[in-house]
Amino acid sequence: MRLNGFYNLNEGSWNRVWRVGMSSRNDEVERLKRIRDQQLQARDPLKKQRKLQHNISRRYRSSREPFSFRKFWTDVDQKWRGLILGGFLGVVILVTLPTFIESDMAVLIGAAVFVFLMVMGFMIGQAADARDELEDLVKKR
Repeated sequence: MRLNGFYNLNEGSWNRVWRVGMSSRNDEVERLKRIRDQQLQARDPLKKQRKLQHNISRRYRSSREPFSFRKFWTDVDQKWRGLILGGFLGVVILVTLPTFIESDMAVLIGAAVFVFLMVMGFMIGQAADARDELEDLVKKR
């Protein structure tokens, strides 16, 4: 007769074999519990909760930072900075040109200069952005 991998040769040793089978079963259960606990620790079931909490706290900290025009200005692409600077310079010329030239054409010339400077600022900024992107590609290699 076979019991859990143990052979019972005589009936007198039945209790001993049965107890050995039970203790090995308990050992196996304990071993499986330890393996399960190790796997759970390796999987880290709280990982998603920690990541969510980290994102929430990061957003909260960033929302509490005061607005910085310098940070905003450096985050904007150079093509848009060039467009804004060209537009600002064009508005200055558009407003001041009629005071120096007393003609009806001064406003039209100022408007043309305004558009020209905006386009030039955009193109120069686009060229600077392209240069920066090429430098980044060269550094990655």
